[in-house]
Amino acid sequence: MRATTRRKVSYVVKNENDDLAHRLGVNSLALDPSAGRYPNSHEGGILYTAGRDGVVAGWDLHMPFQRAAKFEIDEEDSETPRREWLLDQSAIPTPPPKSTPRVFSQTHTDWVNDIILCNNKEVVVSASSDRTIKLWKPHSTTFNSIHTLGNHADFVKCLAATDATNWVASAGFDRKVSLWDLNESRSSAILTFSTASQQHGMSNVSGHVSDSSPKASIYALATNLHGNIIATGSPEKVVRLWDSRSGKRITKFTGHTDNIRALLISDDGQLVLSGSSDSTIKLWSTKTSRCLATYETHTDSVWTLYSDHPQLKTFFAGSKDGLVTRTELGSHEAGGSSGEDECVGIFKENGGVAKIVVLDDRYIWTATSSSSVNRWLSIPPKHSRGLLSRSAYNPEIPNSAILQLPPPDIAFSGPLPESFMSSENMTLYAGSVLSIPMSYQEDDAESSETLTPLRDTPESVIEGKPGLSSHLMLNNRRYVLTVDTEGQVAQWDLVECKKIKIFGKRPIEEIAQQINSMETFSNWCAVDTKIGAITVHLDEQTCFDCEMYADEANLPEDYEIREEQRINLGKWVLRYLFEGFVTAELVVQEEELQNFKELQTDESPIGRSSPKFNQQLPEPQTPNIKVTSIPAPAPIASNSNGLSNVTNQATENLDLSQNTTTHSGAATAPLTAFQRQDYFSGAHHDSPPHTPLIQAPPPAAFTSNNGPMSPTSGGFMGRLRNLSVKAKLGRTPSAEAKMEGGMMSSLASSADNSSSLQSSNPLHARAASTPEQGAYNPDMASKQTKGVATDGHQQTDLKLEPPVPEAASLYTPATVNEVPTIEIPPTTTVIISEESFEASTSMDLYRGTVGSTVNDAKVIEKVAPNWLLDYLLYVSIPIFRNKAPHKEPVKLTFVLRPHESSNLPELPGGAHNRLLANRVLRVRKLAQYIVDRLKSEDEATYGHLQADGIELLCGETALGPTMTLATIKQRILKASGDVPLSYRLNENFKNSS
Repeated sequence: MRATTRRKVSYVVKNENDDLAHRLGVNSLALDPSAGRYPNSHEGGILYTAGRDGVVAGWDLHMPFQRAAKFEIDEEDSETPRREWLLDQSAIPTPPPKSTPRVFSQTHTDWVNDIILCNNKEVVVSASSDRTIKLWKPHSTTFNSIHTLGNHADFVKCLAATDATNWVASAGFDRKVSLWDLNESRSSAILTFSTASQQHGMSNVSGHVSDSSPKASIYALATNLHGNIIATGSPEKVVRLWDSRSGKRITKFTGHTDNIRALLISDDGQLVLSGSSDSTIKLWSTKTSRCLATYETHTDSVWTLYSDHPQLKTFFAGSKDGLVTRTELGSHEAGGSSGEDECVGIFKENGGVAKIVVLDDRYIWTATSSSSVNRWLSIPPKHSRGLLSRSAYNPEIPNSAILQLPPPDIAFSGPLPESFMSSENMTLYAGSVLSIPMSYQEDDAESSETLTPLRDTPESVIEGKPGLSSHLMLNNRRYVLTVDTEGQVAQWDLVECKKIKIFGKRPIEEIAQQINSMETFSNWCAVDTKIGAITVHLDEQTCFDCEMYADEANLPEDYEIREEQRINLGKWVLRYLFEGFVTAELVVQEEELQNFKELQTDESPIGRSSPKFNQQLPEPQTPNIKVTSIPAPAPIASNSNGLSNVTNQATENLDLSQNTTTHSGAATAPLTAFQRQDYFSGAHHDSPPHTPLIQAPPPAAFTSNNGPMSPTSGGFMGRLRNLSVKAKLGRTPSAEAKMEGGMMSSLASSADNSSSLQSSNPLHARAASTPEQGAYNPDMASKQTKGVATDGHQQTDLKLEPPVPEAASLYTPATVNEVPTIEIPPTTTVIISEESFEASTSMDLYRGTVGSTVNDAKVIEKVAPNWLLDYLLYVSIPIFRNKAPHKEPVKLTFVLRPHESSNLPELPGGAHNRLLANRVLRVRKLAQYIVDRLKSEDEATYGHLQADGIELLCGETALGPTMTLATIKQRILKASGDVPLSYRLNENFKNSS
């Protein structure tokens, strides 16, 4: 069975005027030295950077380039780097120009782990921890130049590609390698193969490592110039080579003792270079499947390798401790002498080096855990240092910065017998004698020396900005405190999506204690700062759980706040995040209604006999739906206030429903005897339909494989075509597609269930024809009677008539009375994502901004969860309001008794009368309740008493009038069980009396 998926909405809160800069560490780099071949581009090359903030950016280098005089080089020439564009050494200004921002894209919702340039460097492909591989055309002039190539089931860690093929390879923590077509918009991979190991001692019964084993995760990926070989590295400590056409393994190299973090393959595929967390770099021969050399030039984990030499004769390496080295190998023949190979420690960063790119062997850029990117000077090749004059580029290199390396044993034609080598000197899983670390070889004692970096200051810096590193939600669930990477603390508003205040470098706990209020509210969102900014996540389970009183919501002074008015934070934010989408839907609806009216050329009702209607709407099928009536339950005893006893001690249910007004028409049932207005109702709110005592059960759901049914799919006429009883189920068998049972109770009459459903109203027809909502229309029961059910109750077949659109709007979004107007910055990022249990994290299906939702309406229709669409478009229609995930309000039990210092009498029911009310009930409403009960008992004595004359206490703590039961329980009582409250006359009232 397929695992359940669900969709959620997220948005990113950040400063609207943020400078173009990375906010967290940079994970990957890519270099395009092309000069001025793009529209409106500056000559001088582009550096692309990818960061932990989910951003991919491009920077103009402003370097002087010239095209190589002879770029087409014979493939047999393996000694010369194939560079189409070269630096014009004579035109480099002093000092060199600084890089400036060119393009900037918040491409991903999580760390970007790797980027690579493809299609002649016109396309940027990025891999992220959000599980997606995305293709970006930074030079495109189209509105949306980002396309999702595909996704993995876990973090995507690395990429590999070559211009000789039309694919890009991706791999990550799901232990699979996938090849994606760069020329087709397809979501499926060309080829996917698993890299499960068959190593002895690491495999299961079948000989393969379990897909859940972290040792099979892929950290390094590489391919050769022709793309016929793919190399992978993992914590299994083994380098594996694969055939890119079949996905079959070619060979494997064993010799490293820790995770393989970096790989390079020579153009001809004969050599492989690997960097490992065991601090060594190994050179391998694919012909002989053996290690040619092991370089111990670093003392910490080697994280990255870079080379633009066809035979890897020159390569750069970066390690966890920040050291970057340049290794140059000589041209060795059989029996060649040592001393020609050297490693130079060029510089040391302040943190681990995740990626290196080098321009023309002169400039080096590094990606580290810093949000800034440093540019360093390299050094000239060994053979040209004596020919160049001394300069910053060609300094005198001290001996402490150089290591002389032994040459690789390229003359050895095959592996030595195991008897030729001592077992205690072998590296674990070693397959050849030269897999032994160099420190074990007697002729290489000097190789273990520590290098002293040649340079200590970068030549230029692409400055980053501080990003958020941690956060703390305040008690009111609206404000968040954050700490950035520089230690600055700031306060943010999650509703209006803006920064409120900066507190400076102070402990966040101290500030929280200072500004936190006593209020306690339900959680309505999840917050994280993993991309250096606040990302707020909303799902159907908790999104609508939190309500805030309007007088606490910092509304404009000209907004008229009604008594006890409450605002649902989730609904408030969603309404204005998707304001553009709602506007676009209303415009389309009006156009479709107008077009539909123009189809009607006569006054005759539209039905089955209408040829014009039949041209648009096929004959609906009429399945039989069995409807079983339910006998009325026995009467429930109630007191004079309509309150029921549910325990041995009387428990009074103080209904805090926001709504007491009734709706007229067929869609609303009359109030029953138990639905009376009480002291804790707000008549200023619209009332949801009340559930009658007797309800008919919903019909059984019909299965369908025809796809999702959305309130907005296919336009207005498309919705009419879908209005048959064989309605389609939701997108997935998830909670988002399910409807709370009994929604159609708002259509049922508690008297005889025989009120007429207006077939001319398409809203009613949609409700009656969508099994995913559990909808049942009792009026259709009178259409046709077939027989009697086996249990003796009447059985009825329902038949739907085609609906006729009315002038009344189908879409009725929330009004300003329910969600006061707020201005969310139009650049705020809006994301719709999907998560499933088999995947490690959610994957985004839509990414846009508040300002772009009006243009993206069709995309949002397709990917938005049903609960979001139903709230945004049908929020004020009774039969659809219940479609939003409905939860009974959390209620608390409490006891009211006179304070020991008070002469006030006990309330009716005695001192042990337990009361039940919504957790957000305010103290002043309780005071009014007490006053009314006292007046009902002794009007003469307490007729002049008002609510402000009553003071409530929890223990000996006086309670403010705006405190809620939840605040009292969590902030004052701090214990489980009933909340003990006492009341007395306050001092002001005593004095006035």
